[in-house]
Amino acid sequence: MVTKSKRSRRTNDPVTPRPVPPVTADPALAVVIGTRLTLRGLAACAAACATDVARGRVHAVERAVARGVRSSRRATAVENAVATVLDDAAAGADRWACAEAATWALARLVRRRPAAGSAGRHLERLVAEARSAVDILAERDTRPARFLLVLARLFGDVDACRDLERPATAAVAEEISRLVTVDGAVGLSGSAAVVERVCRWAGLRAAGGALGGVAWDEPVERRWAAASAGALRLLGAGGRGLAVSGRLPIAVTAPLLEEVARSAKGRARRTARALRSSDAKVSRRGLVPLDQHDAAAAVAVVRTGWGRDAVRVMLEYRDAAPRLEIAVGDRLLVDGGWDWTTSVDGRPLDVEGAWAVECWEADRKAACVEIVAPLAGGLRIERQVVVLRRERIVLLADAIVPGGTAAAGTDGDLGHRMAVRLAPALDAEPAAETREVLVYDGRMRAMALPLALPEWRITGQGSLDVTDGELALTQTGRRRLYAPLWLDCDPRRSGRQLTWRQLTVADTRRNLPPQQAAGFRVQSGDEQWLLYRALDMPRNRTLLGCNVSCGFLLGRIKRSGEVARTIEIE
Repeated sequence: MVTKSKRSRRTNDPVTPRPVPPVTADPALAVVIGTRLTLRGLAACAAACATDVARGRVHAVERAVARGVRSSRRATAVENAVATVLDDAAAGADRWACAEAATWALARLVRRRPAAGSAGRHLERLVAEARSAVDILAERDTRPARFLLVLARLFGDVDACRDLERPATAAVAEEISRLVTVDGAVGLSGSAAVVERVCRWAGLRAAGGALGGVAWDEPVERRWAAASAGALRLLGAGGRGLAVSGRLPIAVTAPLLEEVARSAKGRARRTARALRSSDAKVSRRGLVPLDQHDAAAAVAVVRTGWGRDAVRVMLEYRDAAPRLEIAVGDRLLVDGGWDWTTSVDGRPLDVEGAWAVECWEADRKAACVEIVAPLAGGLRIERQVVVLRRERIVLLADAIVPGGTAAAGTDGDLGHRMAVRLAPALDAEPAAETREVLVYDGRMRAMALPLALPEWRITGQGSLDVTDGELALTQTGRRRLYAPLWLDCDPRRSGRQLTWRQLTVADTRRNLPPQQAAGFRVQSGDEQWLLYRALDMPRNRTLLGCNVSCGFLLGRIKRSGEVARTIEIE
């Protein structure tokens, strides 16, 4: 350790130095850091900057520190860079990342040249920023926490800095305990918000580890570990975070991936490494489970795999209109509210209760989550998300059925509309003569098929339209209604022969009306699938030569005509 002494304050600089604030009598509190650690800290600050201007200022500090601080000229260059980045912090542009960058550079400077120029004045500015940061922490905003931790650790010998670590770590520990469930779900809306918050915690944890150790207790550490593993499910190809504008730079999620790969155990560590792999297909053995459903957080996440072309679905059902995300590889396809409206004879029906989970099934072939909510008039809405892993197909479906023990639905005409919001970077174009919609940017991304509507536009009621970035399915029915939207997220099937048909469902040699059961056949090239949904009590029924006695079935039709039942729910 290096201590401050009268001799160490002597300088040959022409500028009269301004002394740093008083130090304690305990020299063990003074931290000496090397150039390599300083540059790592500055790189983390640059990655945390949201604007190019602030990132450029931090990189300028990084370059000045890399040249060294032994000579007066180089020390002055570091001071000037620190002054510039502090001006950016004062202006509010990436305030805390800039303040932290100044802290790293200043600590390197004063430990090598304690009497260097205006270092004391810069430290006073940092202390003033820290006082504001403590007030912000009290408002449950933990963005300045890492800056406070770094300032407290690097300048622990300064009276004004020594006690800053406690409020920073306490605020983050409280946030983790409050937002993270036992199973690792984070109570924020949208994958971007979840990943940003977990990366923030990872950055604090990494800084604490680099400067002396983790700054929270074992229960908080367990929640952090669970949240970090859960956040890995939300990353796209290459371990990148996804936003509506496209994939984020790898530097944004690097703190999370590096911290998990460095400190986590077993599955989480291997998963973090697998996400950074360039392999298009990664075995899921020994990795974090692909799916997660957390009723406490009202969220479900399903992945088809860990490869670079994996499909990921995230459903949140805390609000009246659930929120849905669908991502493929490094692109978001759907991001926003999964809106819906239902009416009887033109009269809108309001939801009369919270969403509850009716079904959660997941195995190596498929996953299904179904949520239900009561509607006015004795009805209820059942919303279903089914993911076929190998085929990379997502089925979104709404069913309007009688609620409770009612034996029959309303006698009026049902109207239903469900809509998903496409990511802004995407375009969607309906086919010229048929009802499918193609979703693309620079390449084909998905095809949307309204299975309950006739394939050709010249017949039938209802529509699948694209308006103001929304993909909206409108459908009508009587007494009961089933509205499935088939999303094929594998662009390799684009251009193949495509068709779908609604099938006749028979019960004891009698053809059933669509308000009792619905069946569909979908074909893309040589691949075919069978979909069945009962809208009343499940019974032994037949469609396309296949006997079913369950409430829901989705499977592949083999060349022999037999159905390989991928997922079957009673």
